[in-house]
Amino acid sequence: MKPLADNFTHDGFVFSQLAREGDVALFEKSKPGHSRLGYEVVIVQRHPAQTIHGRGYPEREAMPPSESWGVLGWSYSDLDSAQTKLRQLASDRAKGHSLPTPFPNGASAVVSCAGKNALPSAAPEEKG
Repeated sequence: MKPLADNFTHDGFVFSQLAREGDVALFEKSKPGHSRLGYEVVIVQRHPAQTIHGRGYPEREAMPPSESWGVLGWSYSDLDSAQTKLRQLASDRAKGHSLPTPFPNGASAVVSCAGKNALPSAAPEEKG
């Protein structure tokens, strides 16, 4: 399985992984020339090996798609809140709990640019 990159750029933003517990990851999100940092907590997605439009993709990890923000990904403006969310999700998932409730306290409903095709090698998300 090709793991999700620790550092990558998408849509002008630089993502740097700060922590990961199982399939829950915390990324710092920055944009060159801007002083304000953001943080994204995500449940890393796993995709099977597949061929899409004639191009083969290996089994791989990826960021969740934009459409699932608030269910599989959350944006924070402060590191403490993001770290709290990471710990809560990791603990819940270790106990066998399924997906969390959309938009828990402190999370943003703003769609992140870390959705579909966030990684250069990530395949397009399947619909349906």
